[in-house]
Amino acid sequence: MDAFIAADDQLALHDWTVGDLLADAAARAGDRVAIWQPVQAEGEVEERWTYAELLRESRSMAHYLLTLFDPGDHVAIWGANSARWALYQLAAAQAGIVLVTANPALRSHEMAYLLAHSGAVGIIMEDQHRGADLRVIVDALRPDLPALKHILPMADFQKHRCESDAPLDHASPDDIALILYTSGTTGKPKAVRLRHRGIVNNAALGALRYELPEGAAWLHTLPMFHVGGSVTATLGCMAMLSTSVILRNFDPAIVLDLCQRHRIAMLPVVPTMLIAMIEHPSFAATDLSALELLLTGGTVITPDFVLMAKRVLGTDVQVMFGQTEAGGAMCKTLRQDPVERISGTVGKPYPHTALKIARPDDGQRCAVGEIGEIRIKSPFMMAGYFNNPEGDANAFDDEGFLRTGDLGQVDADGYVRVTGRLKEMVIRGGENIYPREVEDALGTFPEIAEAAVLGIPDPKWGEEIVAVLRPAANAEIDVDVVVERLREKIARHKVPKKWRIVPDFPRTPSGKIQKFELSALFEE
Repeated sequence: MDAFIAADDQLALHDWTVGDLLADAAARAGDRVAIWQPVQAEGEVEERWTYAELLRESRSMAHYLLTLFDPGDHVAIWGANSARWALYQLAAAQAGIVLVTANPALRSHEMAYLLAHSGAVGIIMEDQHRGADLRVIVDALRPDLPALKHILPMADFQKHRCESDAPLDHASPDDIALILYTSGTTGKPKAVRLRHRGIVNNAALGALRYELPEGAAWLHTLPMFHVGGSVTATLGCMAMLSTSVILRNFDPAIVLDLCQRHRIAMLPVVPTMLIAMIEHPSFAATDLSALELLLTGGTVITPDFVLMAKRVLGTDVQVMFGQTEAGGAMCKTLRQDPVERISGTVGKPYPHTALKIARPDDGQRCAVGEIGEIRIKSPFMMAGYFNNPEGDANAFDDEGFLRTGDLGQVDADGYVRVTGRLKEMVIRGGENIYPREVEDALGTFPEIAEAAVLGIPDPKWGEEIVAVLRPAANAEIDVDVVVERLREKIARHKVPKKWRIVPDFPRTPSGKIQKFELSALFEE
């Protein structure tokens, strides 16, 4: 049987822009708080808007933006999570402006590339981020960015208003709403173009799988410059007429306090965040009775993590699998799935999403259970890359499926398991070795905090498999012991032959390990 899952088209799609989504929410729940940013640090002020206020404020801001920019212009936004960030996102969407998101951790040369490549004619920005003076960085770059005409400090957001009765009909569902840059784990970041219709529907259909009541409070932990923050969280919360409580920066004490004070029902976390919360001194005294669901993804989820969440917090756990090019999430587990499904798979494809597992060499469909490249076709996936025809040519196959670059398999029940990245597959002596499988095994060892497995050239085998380890806090790694235990878990030819131990990894601005830089550790 082919590893192919046909698209489930039973649920209707909205023919909407982002502005239409907001207008619908304001019409149905105008008095409900839409976005709430509590004070989380000295010098901050609380900011919140109901859906009716958010519609009114964003429309006024959209008219102001149109005094500086034309519909279709690219305008960057640079800052940490904030209620203001969301306001600018919604305003730009209604003005027909394409918002180009930037990680606030980017530094001068990275920001220079993003602004020049995107052709941004303006930038909306915070002045500071974690001690870095962002305004100084942009001012220094401006002489080499002739297209960059306007700088809008978020601190002046109340001045960015223009009352007008003119219609805001500058965007259609097929227009581009966002340009998001990929993490650049294998080279220069690519600029992904996402349509209004795609992100609205991906967010709305994904939110239904949470099985939460309308109006439930979500803690917005996902970074807004990322598709998870700008689409899954911001627009998904809006589709459910819920309240998005903005987290500026992760701190376990702050998260626990916000969960209690705001009766948070849905919390996106990675395992390290949850462990930090549980180990915090205030955890035992925190009322988390409203918490129903933990959303996680992008990392290895063990059965112990799922069981811990259920035992300690009394919550369900959902695993999400997404990609910027896919327009958000592609697959998600269900709340009622058993532990082995949640820890071992990424669930089933979203509605309206066809998925196949294809052989990387010839594109033919794999059989159920066979590992190949995960490819999807959906109305949510990107319109293509900006200013990258070579990337576009390689992004889709002959049937119009997006080539995700992820390796995986499908079981007989339609559940998808991710096994690694296509470009990371190691071919040793004619044997295909998937680094993710080895990393998953190493992830069960308590003394190892993180593991990165990769292939390096070898004159005898073609490629040899090697590993780089980061120790857990206050732990020491004995490689001989690790090798001995690893041989009990995986075949001998998959066990890395060379090892390095490092205090930390080279990373992208969003925290992903840059494996292409690790090969230098094995040069002899």
